[in-house]
Amino acid sequence: MTLYRLDLEPDDVAASSLGYRVDTEPAPQSLVTALLEHPQHSAALRLSILGASHAVTLVVDGRDTVTEEVSCRASTSGEGLPSTSALHLGPWGSHHLRGAVETLPPEAFTMVVARLTALGDTGPEVLAGRFPGAEGALTVVSAAADPAGWQWCTWHLYPAIDATGAAAGGEVVTTVSRLELALARALTEAS
Repeated sequence: MTLYRLDLEPDDVAASSLGYRVDTEPAPQSLVTALLEHPQHSAALRLSILGASHAVTLVVDGRDTVTEEVSCRASTSGEGLPSTSALHLGPWGSHHLRGAVETLPPEAFTMVVARLTALGDTGPEVLAGRFPGAEGALTVVSAAADPAGWQWCTWHLYPAIDATGAAAGGEVVTTVSRLELALARALTEAS
């Protein structure tokens, strides 16, 4: 994939305002998307960058079946980010999500920005967006298929600026998700 330079101010500007939802409601309008086909199942994963947040949608037989959204919008209808694995079950399978928020000093934040920028530039299953303003205003989604379904990680970076206008580190919101497909489970049980 690629690192998109987005010409739009982010909607989400604070890690503390983020929430999540996992349900069958469609994902909100996205700024950029990528569709990854599963190599073993008739399912795909649509990665979407919203306004400094993300949505990941499972697509089965061409239809959206379930969406994970992490955004400020999701905090009004969903829950705050879970620090331990939250489980959601549905006819599509099982979904696990956990999140963490870390405040980093300038040097450590700069290293995370460099690592994620490189991942966004070269990762084949990565969707990344850089927002205007500070160099570290990034949202990155990295996904991988496995025999049971999908797993993905996301990073939402919120750079901080001190009173003099200098970079002052920032917050990094990380989520780790796993989706086990019901159709993969059925195939395993049948064999």
